[in-house]
Amino acid sequence: MKRKIIIFISVFIPVAVLDQLSKYFINNGIGLFQKIPVAKHYFDIVHVDNTGVAFGFMHNHSNVIIIIFTALVIAAIAYAFFKSNLNSFLFSVSASLVISGAFSNLISRIFQGYVVDFLDFHIFKYHWPSFNIADSSVVVGTVLFFISIIKYI
Repeated sequence: MKRKIIIFISVFIPVAVLDQLSKYFINNGIGLFQKIPVAKHYFDIVHVDNTGVAFGFMHNHSNVIIIIFTALVIAAIAYAFFKSNLNSFLFSVSASLVISGAFSNLISRIFQGYVVDFLDFHIFKYHWPSFNIADSSVVVGTVLFFISIIKYI
């Protein structure tokens, strides 16, 4: 259990701090919908305020509902993680990434009412929806989680 806590803290704090700082700088340094080209035809830094969840899904729902749902998901994942007998490094990192990313987006939603998305990958005119560091953390953590449990199936 001590190892899990050390891994959790080692992942949680840097991800949450980096995500919050990046959102702060985007929110205060780039106008809404403004873009800064980084790699022409492939990657821009943009400023988009996302009132929904992933890809703007649930943007028509109450912020309170999204906050409650997110908090419940975080609590369930954290409970399962700390109660689990799985002690692999990869499992611990994956759960920590998911929890930290979801928590950081939850904090943004509570204090701002939205989440700032700013990473915009595209190939010419074909765009992937913009996202942020917390979103990346959740996705990478989820992929690593499935990889970590494959050996137990």
